[in-house]
Amino acid sequence: MEFRRDINGLRAIAVALVVLFHFGVPGFQGGFIGVDVFFVISGYLMTGIIFSRMRKETFTILGFYLDRARRIVPALACLCFVVLLVGWALLLPVNYVELGKQVLGSLAFVSNFLYSQEAGYFEQAAHEKWLLHTWSLSVEWQFYLLYPLALVALRLFVPIDKLRWFILAAAMLSLAISVYASSRWSIHAYFLLPTRAWEMLAGALVFLFPLRRMHTDKVSWEWVGIGLILFSAMFFSSQLDWPGALAVLPVLGTALIILQARQDSIVTSNSVSTFLGKTSYSVYLWHWPVVVWINYFGLGGEAAWTVLGIAASILLGYLSYRFIENMARQRRSRPARAFHSSRPLLHIGVPTTAAAVFGMAIIVSNGVSQRMSEDFYAAMGRLDLPRMNNGWCFYDVNSDENLAVGSEGLHCVRGESGAPLKGLLFGDSFAGHYGPFWDRVGKDISAEINSVTTNWCYPSTNDVIYGDSSTRSYDQCLINRQYFLENVSDYDFVVLSGSWRNIYTSNQMQGVYDAIAYAAQRTRLVIVMPTPTYFDVNVKNIYARSMLFNIDFDISHFAKTGDAEAVEANRAVEAFAEQYDNVVYIDREALFNVDGLPSEVTAENIPFNYDENGHISIYGSKMAAESFTSSSSYRELSRQLMEVRNAKARLKPKPDPKPRELVTQWLTNWDMPNSAVITW
Repeated sequence: MEFRRDINGLRAIAVALVVLFHFGVPGFQGGFIGVDVFFVISGYLMTGIIFSRMRKETFTILGFYLDRARRIVPALACLCFVVLLVGWALLLPVNYVELGKQVLGSLAFVSNFLYSQEAGYFEQAAHEKWLLHTWSLSVEWQFYLLYPLALVALRLFVPIDKLRWFILAAAMLSLAISVYASSRWSIHAYFLLPTRAWEMLAGALVFLFPLRRMHTDKVSWEWVGIGLILFSAMFFSSQLDWPGALAVLPVLGTALIILQARQDSIVTSNSVSTFLGKTSYSVYLWHWPVVVWINYFGLGGEAAWTVLGIAASILLGYLSYRFIENMARQRRSRPARAFHSSRPLLHIGVPTTAAAVFGMAIIVSNGVSQRMSEDFYAAMGRLDLPRMNNGWCFYDVNSDENLAVGSEGLHCVRGESGAPLKGLLFGDSFAGHYGPFWDRVGKDISAEINSVTTNWCYPSTNDVIYGDSSTRSYDQCLINRQYFLENVSDYDFVVLSGSWRNIYTSNQMQGVYDAIAYAAQRTRLVIVMPTPTYFDVNVKNIYARSMLFNIDFDISHFAKTGDAEAVEANRAVEAFAEQYDNVVYIDREALFNVDGLPSEVTAENIPFNYDENGHISIYGSKMAAESFTSSSSYRELSRQLMEVRNAKARLKPKPDPKPRELVTQWLTNWDMPNSAVITW
């Protein structure tokens, strides 16, 4: 197809909106719609190429794939390789392994599947994913793979002029799926092809249903299209279900601009638009790692770094365009015999293989853990989750294959071993992470505490979990819950804890309420623990990074949007606990504080949390115990536990007297002279 200045200018608008959005420039909170603009352009151009070649009888699927690979793969592979090199110097081993997986997913064009299983595109945790933006390339490539195959197959049965009606039907179906799925499965709808295909098919329909207009009408309709795009970029936000019904506006705006085909537009044909349009793909590739790099060092949101970041993105994009993309175009323009040579495979295969091998090596070597010092690992060890393999009791059969499913997970005693007061800690990982806490408290109150905890196995009297019921964790959970039902009355007090947020949002709270009621009827005291704070990022990793690079750690910088549901769930559990005189709910403030003031870090400015999912670390659990034992809540709990112990002592039956004691008592009570009392 001939070069279209208007489409090149549209690319400039699209990439500018995406860059401004990702760098957080005010007024462009809807700049993510730039990707939707790209999709329409891509659908239009690909349809033009395929149908033009079909009509000339020169279209081949292999040739089409090779052209797309030349256009996309070299620059992408170069980016992946460079990011891996940067990761060597910057990333912790666990994050480096993640980056290796992201590289493989990006090069295989399946990264959208990977990201659809994780945090949403708009969440703060997304700024930890160096190749998050490659999801759109994966969607496009999947479209490139399936679209020509479908057209060629239909072409066997349908005349070429009739194919557009099938494309129209497919576009309408995809749009309907998108609108329906966006409000129900927002993350999957954002990342996956079925809900995005209609945007590319909309571009196809622009090519297949051309509309002719007068020049004056073209100017007006072009401005309408530009207005729809700018309105969407400035007034839409990440709070919308996307790509839902409102995505029609920027898609329609893009379609209107392409339809007018104005080659002398002041908006799309000026020198800035021409430059940005030509370099748009490479600018798009390089800008996001720059965003992540800036946020990695806590510099996001600062005006100077935003300006520098945008400038760096454009510079890196230009260099990539000049020395990688342009070379690919030159190779493509060579005589046809070059197609049959090994050059295309070398130019595409070598950089891809190099980046892929590098990524696999990082995964296999567990992030090249030797890069970090032993002192660093020692410091990080105490910020781990308390599991069986590091000396605690959480029976993590989900990740530790050495743990057998069975009764071995029912006995792990902490606190004061052999103490007369017996307690049971029961629940999922949110009970397991309180192991060090109850070890300390148990020693203070002279109590032996048995921990029965495993993955997803929150306190409940039924067989429902919020996790994967096909795993070993579920099998262990059934064993744990049966133990709870049969043995809870053997304990003087019971501690219940779970991921109340996940249970609450999964509408499974009735099982929790039943477990609290069941325990309250069978033991003297039930203690319910709170779900800790949920952050949008992994605060432990960010703290580790601050140690590694001597950066100030300020936990107030990190969003907690997901914590609102946890707070609501905690309130629901607390409200239910208040119905029982022998059920005590311990609130967050009693556990996570410094000198009595609520805090998300300890006095040493170390986070209580282990990850972004509300778990606390070994260190955090111990420090929560330190804070708690100085609180009024602890003094009240100690009083209640003392009452439990005294009540148990009063009810304890006296042992039968031994024979010697019986004879002595008989002789003592026998009415006879003192001199006659026989010394026994």
